[in-house]
Amino acid sequence: MKYGVFSDPHGNLEALTACLERLKKEGVSHYICCGDLIGYGPDPEECVKRVRALKNLVCVMGNHDAVFVLPELESFFNREAALALDYSRSKMSDESVRYVATLPKKYQGKNFTAVHGTPLDPIKEYFSSCTQFKVNYPLWKGQICFVGHTHLPFFIRGNAEECGIFLNRKADFTVKLDPAMRYVINPGSVGKPRDNDPRASFGIWDTAAGTFRFIRQEYDFRPTQQKMLAAKLPAFLIDSLTLGL
Repeated sequence: MKYGVFSDPHGNLEALTACLERLKKEGVSHYICCGDLIGYGPDPEECVKRVRALKNLVCVMGNHDAVFVLPELESFFNREAALALDYSRSKMSDESVRYVATLPKKYQGKNFTAVHGTPLDPIKEYFSSCTQFKVNYPLWKGQICFVGHTHLPFFIRGNAEECGIFLNRKADFTVKLDPAMRYVINPGSVGKPRDNDPRASFGIWDTAAGTFRFIRQEYDFRPTQQKMLAAKLPAFLIDSLTLGL
């Protein structure tokens, strides 16, 4: 079975469309989304609808999604993120608000767990170290814990005693999953990468082959930027799509 694994579309419809079209061509039948459908980008409503329409979908709540049920989270956002979130609110239907507000914080599937942040703190904490791997190790089930939030494509491989963290900088890189090890895998961000590479970042988990493949997909972000400019979203957010920040 092939799972398309993606996270952090952040209202970027052009990037999300490119991601889903690529996954369809790759023969994906199931999907895992690690949250943050909204925020930053100009098309929150359309992105929620596109994700919600996917068949065989698992989707968890991100910190931007969570502000509808945890409004105190907004104090953690910088000015640009808060302004974009206000815009997202103004463009979303009641149905889409209900959808993101009722997403689970953590999902336990067959041989995997999905969260946005960490199993210990699914909404706020960034998973980025071997120390966190050891702390969270007993808190999730299955071989893989899929995460988002950092907007960086990486994986952590290890066991209860030791681990290593690997940041992926290749356009197409496949990890052979060792049955004796457990993994934390972040597919990167579809809509707002932060590794100086503007291409949409996501991946494919092939359960039959026992592999995870990191993928980068080019897309034309200029229409996204034009819509952001028309919506008077912060200049930094507009420029960040060009720079991969």
